[in-house]
Amino acid sequence: MAITNHERVGKALEILKTGLGPFVEREIQNAIQSGTLSPQSIQGYVDDPMIANQPVTEWDTSALLKIMWDTWNDVFRKILGHSERSLVSELRNYRNNWAHQKTFSSDDADRALDSMARLLTAISAPEADEINKMKTELRRLIFDEQM
Repeated sequence: MAITNHERVGKALEILKTGLGPFVEREIQNAIQSGTLSPQSIQGYVDDPMIANQPVTEWDTSALLKIMWDTWNDVFRKILGHSERSLVSELRNYRNNWAHQKTFSSDDADRALDSMARLLTAISAPEADEINKMKTELRRLIFDEQM
């Protein structure tokens, strides 16, 4: 049975979570240890019942992208550029659309997969390869449909 674009994006979001988790955890911990980020500034995340008492690597994609956005200037701006901040914003929108059961055209799914792969590549996460394979498969399907 063929996978829908919604399912494809959902699977890619899980892969994104796997790739982002260790990076976000490491950078947040480094920022706290160096004094760049105060533990109080992320207290809202620690108190969130959905992610409380979980290591950052277990947080859902939404929480990972949100903390990246919220702590960008203190933590992630030193490592990533303006393009990657735009990707974080864009991916937050794709994740929200996915969570609210919005439909994804093939072009939207391709864009979402491409943005995920770009962000994972920027942080040197090996999961970028898996998403790039998904993107290639989707493009092949789009090409076949057009023929």
